[in-house]
Amino acid sequence: MRTTTWRRGSGTALALLVLLVPMRASAIDVTELLARARQALEPGTDMRAGFDFTIANARGESVHWTGVYYRRSVPDSRIRLLFDSPLDLRGTDVVVRRATDGISRTRIYLPGLRREREIDADMRGESFLGTDFNYEDLGLQHLDFQQHTLVGEEELDGRACYRLESVPDRGWWYGKIVRSIDTKTFLPRRTEYYDRSGVLWKVRTFNDVKTVNGFPTATRIAMQTVPTGTSTTITLSDIQYNTKLADVLFEQRP
Repeated sequence: MRTTTWRRGSGTALALLVLLVPMRASAIDVTELLARARQALEPGTDMRAGFDFTIANARGESVHWTGVYYRRSVPDSRIRLLFDSPLDLRGTDVVVRRATDGISRTRIYLPGLRREREIDADMRGESFLGTDFNYEDLGLQHLDFQQHTLVGEEELDGRACYRLESVPDRGWWYGKIVRSIDTKTFLPRRTEYYDRSGVLWKVRTFNDVKTVNGFPTATRIAMQTVPTGTSTTITLSDIQYNTKLADVLFEQRP
């Protein structure tokens, strides 16, 4: 019957197409979209990669930090960054974990001071070691406590993306966050952060997406602070997933 209806009335078929096309953005539920985005950001049970931070000022001058990045998603979410260079950062060790209450907690070991500092406060909006990234941007995305609205679709660098607007429902650093989420990979290709007055403050982009062990992976992540003209880019290399990282890797230093 369905085939007969489309053959008989091209006008009916055209009307159906007109109705269906604008509805594509609403074909996915916001809750499902957020769940898939989080899964895309933290794929597999764990991850290991080399990293290179490039921190640039408004004049184009830059410095590089390198090291190793570790992340695990089960039984809980944690990340660790261990710096190899430059010399004054060598041995600096940062561990971030998401507790059961959803709040991120951070531990930093500073070899120059030979001491470890435990930061219990929620630091997801604080700058990470003075870069353009904050702690949430490192991978433990905090998507709760926000009002989310799927406002439509857009094309970004030839990729179809859902456009999702999020407004925090409690006091926070940003007034609005707008994510362009790839409709195929569910990676947030572009994220815009606005201050409370509506001014665009920061822009994060996921670039050079490659499939690694079956997972779409952004190998270059850039964050630009618009008012200052500064930027920080993280380039990942030697990426591996599901490597069975030992629990001790994320524990306190001896």
